[in-house]
Amino acid sequence: IRKLIPPSLLSRFIEIYKGSKNIEKLLKGHKVPLWFLEDVNSEESLEKLKSLNPDLFFSAAYPQIFSQELITIPKHGAVNCHPSLLPKYRGAHPHYWSIIKGEDKSGLTAHFMTENIDEGDIIAQTEYLISDYNYSELYNRIIKETPVLIKKVEDYFLLNNKECIKQDHTKASYYRNNREIHQRIFWNIHTFKEIINLTRGENAFCLFRNKRLVIEKCFGSKQNRNMTNNVKVENGIIVDLNKESVVIKAFSGIVHITRVRYEKKNMNAPQFIRKHKVLIGERFD
Repeated sequence: IRKLIPPSLLSRFIEIYKGSKNIEKLLKGHKVPLWFLEDVNSEESLEKLKSLNPDLFFSAAYPQIFSQELITIPKHGAVNCHPSLLPKYRGAHPHYWSIIKGEDKSGLTAHFMTENIDEGDIIAQTEYLISDYNYSELYNRIIKETPVLIKKVEDYFLLNNKECIKQDHTKASYYRNNREIHQRIFWNIHTFKEIINLTRGENAFCLFRNKRLVIEKCFGSKQNRNMTNNVKVENGIIVDLNKESVVIKAFSGIVHITRVRYEKKNMNAPQFIRKHKVLIGERFD
């Protein structure tokens, strides 16, 4: 099998399988069957699911789009759990994009599945503030809130509360999986607020001395002590060094970098300045 599957893909399969072990153990303990389906929409998969005569399908973070034939199999429909306040942030990785776009709040939505991605009627939602969260903190909040959402879905079906909310498609937004280009800081384009939100995504990077530098923590301001008297400085230039930060001129405002990952090492600003003899006037690209 190692000769047939590229090493990168094989390692991903192994990672997914290891992550499924706890689920597998839990389901076996409750005598619930577990299947690994290569293509959930294949004829073989559809026939197997039909044979169960199911009441309900429930989907969470499933990597394939369900076909119309699949979602019409269960008696009471197919329900999907989506980590955003639909109709906003339909599509992939909504919790990442809600941070990057500077949303003040987010949440979870349970909705009926249709042939179109994340467009079905809303069964239940939970909502919470996210303005101070980084990606890991928001992910943990999603895990914490999931049982709350599932209880609402349970009540919907068991208490015969059949009122759904139609999504307002005029308010919908769609996003795909974030790629490296979406994590790149462009000093001539991004405002200091946008850069701060990018760093909250936990992989924001730029270049320093032609090497990748990840900004782990930063904060912003509109002005700096060295930017008075109408001083003209290009974006991305280090304009100040102090006890807590490396200060960079951005497209709009100033970015104070307090923690970085550079040359595979995590450092606070003073450590970074000392180790690499950073100078005012150098450029972050």
